[in-house]
Amino acid sequence: MKKRWIAGLLIAVSLPVGAAFTPVGQMAFYGARAWLSSKDHFTQCTPDPRIWCEPGAEAFGASVAPLLPAAIGHDEQAFGMAYVAPVRVNVYASDESFSRYGAVAPRAAGVVVLGDVHLAPKMQAWATERTAAVVTHELAHLHLVQRIGTSGIGKLPNWFWEGLPTYLSGGGGAGNVTREEAVQAFVHGRHMIPEDEGSLFAPKQAPSYGLAHAMYYRQASVLVGWMDEKDPAAFKRLLAAVGRGEAFAGAVSGAYGRPLEALWAEFQQAMRAEILNKPSGSA
Repeated sequence: MKKRWIAGLLIAVSLPVGAAFTPVGQMAFYGARAWLSSKDHFTQCTPDPRIWCEPGAEAFGASVAPLLPAAIGHDEQAFGMAYVAPVRVNVYASDESFSRYGAVAPRAAGVVVLGDVHLAPKMQAWATERTAAVVTHELAHLHLVQRIGTSGIGKLPNWFWEGLPTYLSGGGGAGNVTREEAVQAFVHGRHMIPEDEGSLFAPKQAPSYGLAHAMYYRQASVLVGWMDEKDPAAFKRLLAAVGRGEAFAGAVSGAYGRPLEALWAEFQQAMRAEILNKPSGSA
């Protein structure tokens, strides 16, 4: 009863702000609504007890079940440790209920909120490979959330928060945007600029740079991938430091021996060199 009263108050307080479409207002409204929404009627509708289905989502759950073990194993190997809490994946019968329980706008396909992974039924129309990538992406988010919590995630720059799972999942979240398109955008000045700290209430996201979400995710993943390929040992040190909840700027400097600003300059040079060295007439 207390939970419902508090959540109802949050919705009431956030409505005037949410009506103005401010990030804080939307966060308060969607978050309170998700907190209010009971999942007592969900069932473990597949042999995998980690998957919970809203009534009507049984077929969707059955399609996700065979993808889950590989996705979990992949992320645990990438982070070098197991999940620290049980994994729960909720699947939905409609995009509207996904939005309500997942605390996001209906356009999204997957999200991690309140300690669970939430998947939208629109994914049933996708190729298996694309669905598997998004599942892996969201589970990578969950891995970090379990280790450093929402407050720790809020301190991460958004480009890293989204770029790391996109990179680890082989492009989950980047849609049809290719690496080549992202590199071209970097070279021609149509790109994100990586900051070395985050903001829980006003993160810099795709609209901050005039980018579509898929392009933003792909660009962020290209930068994260370059950081891994440039120095795999340093990248592992970075992931370990982030997983301990260290401030991102210090984690980068400690892992690579120089600040993010210096790495960003090197990355930009690498992108220009990649374009210049591309064989003439290649796609």
